[in-house]
Amino acid sequence: QASIAPNAQSTARSPGWQRPGHSKTMGGDGATQFPGQLHDHMTKAGFVFRGGRYFQTTEPVWEKAKRIEKGKKQYAVPATSVEQFLKDEEKMVDARLKRYRDKAGLKGDASDSELPEVPKEKKKKEPKAEVEEEADEAPKKKKKEAKVEVEEEAEE
Repeated sequence: QASIAPNAQSTARSPGWQRPGHSKTMGGDGATQFPGQLHDHMTKAGFVFRGGRYFQTTEPVWEKAKRIEKGKKQYAVPATSVEQFLKDEEKMVDARLKRYRDKAGLKGDASDSELPEVPKEKKKKEPKAEVEEEADEAPKKKKKEAKVEVEEEAEE
């Protein structure tokens, strides 16, 4: 056995060693929960105290907040109910429209009467088979024309 100087602090845990504010019965059946601030942090981290132990049942609060912020950057609308979603979506769209109108230099409310009408252009749809055939024929003609020119030059 090594002798310890009377003024030296020992890091070894003796049976009487205990952190301030902690119960001696942490591991037994009569275990108590962590003291106030640490217990609050554990519950925010998704842990529940049952039967003398902490069990993780949900995700940490800060992870959920981070995920919601990331979704807002992608213009998602976080909500817990349909009514809340509809209300928050309308607010978000109004805010975006206002920001875009300010950026474009338009003033006032976003009403449809102020917006200029854009004529719709009708595109003629051609069958895809004809378009592909035309595309295939064009390179062949170029190759044939190039061969004819090379042969004409060789004959001269």
